[in-house]
Amino acid sequence: MHVADRLHNGTAEFMDVQILDLARTGVEIFVEDNQYWYIHYGKNTDKIIRDRPVKNAWAVPTTGSCGGLYYYWYTIPLTNYYHLLLDGVGALTHYMRLREQYPDIVLLLNRTPRAKGGVTLHPPFVAELLDLLSIPWEYTREDCTYERVIYGAPLGIANGGRCRPPPEQYDLLRECIRLAKIAAPAAPTTSSGKVYISRRAHANPLSNRKTVIGEDNTVRRGLVNEDSVVEILTELGYTEVFGENLTLAEKIVTFNSMHKYISTAGAGVANLLWTMPNQCSVGGIHTPGFPFPGNTHTTHICTGPEVNCTITNYPGRVSFVDPAAGARNYNSPWRIDNLVAFRNWARTV
Repeated sequence: MHVADRLHNGTAEFMDVQILDLARTGVEIFVEDNQYWYIHYGKNTDKIIRDRPVKNAWAVPTTGSCGGLYYYWYTIPLTNYYHLLLDGVGALTHYMRLREQYPDIVLLLNRTPRAKGGVTLHPPFVAELLDLLSIPWEYTREDCTYERVIYGAPLGIANGGRCRPPPEQYDLLRECIRLAKIAAPAAPTTSSGKVYISRRAHANPLSNRKTVIGEDNTVRRGLVNEDSVVEILTELGYTEVFGENLTLAEKIVTFNSMHKYISTAGAGVANLLWTMPNQCSVGGIHTPGFPFPGNTHTTHICTGPEVNCTITNYPGRVSFVDPAAGARNYNSPWRIDNLVAFRNWARTV
């Protein structure tokens, strides 16, 4: 059974339910009255259910019960910074409404994150978002039966595909901006208001990248001539920023203060959301096989009317270092082919 079969106004309620560990099952599963419910909710749901049929080995005994009302936060997207803001914040809008009616409702986060790319722990920005919004939360216990659990679906999914979220999701993001300015008044800002979000892992060595970043394709999809890109942008007054060095609140304050922003396609696109309600001129660099969304994109969360950004996409050629590897997986090293053309374009952003 799938949670979509019992959604009403974006939420579904379960009684006396067991919540299995995500890393063990590979997909989010509720067990109610010995019936397995797939909680995965996204554009690839049908494929994921086909690839992960219910297994007898998933069954574990329960040894206790947890009374009261809980809200289960859809966990699988949360290891990815962009999807935290797209799917995670969308799902939190249901919780925020429920909290007005049930002040004691407790949020549940699956004890284990999606085991993808070596991630074994929830990245810090997950708890930082909950703490910023003053949301009480607990990790799930799969040996426990929960008396009453409400699940809320992300807002950016409709009819099995992506759609632009409704205004209430942008309202919650704006509330995050307000709270971040209170929580991190000393967050770094740039005197020029010009930011380049860097992918230069070699220039910012972290021994615990998976712990800090979560799902991380920075090195796999590395820009091999990024040193030259940074040199060009520094000469044009841009400050190189490593987002992984900042807490979530610091990210929000830093990116809210900028009026020019250059980023490659990827998680850096999400930082456009933190510019609200300010105007920002954005230079988007597409990577091979992975376009940067433009202002004409009709479904992307970062191109809605709430986000006051003017996006100019780099028109020049980019290419994979190894075309055969790139054909197999777009998360492969790549380059900007003409740095003179890039410099001329960057001046126009």
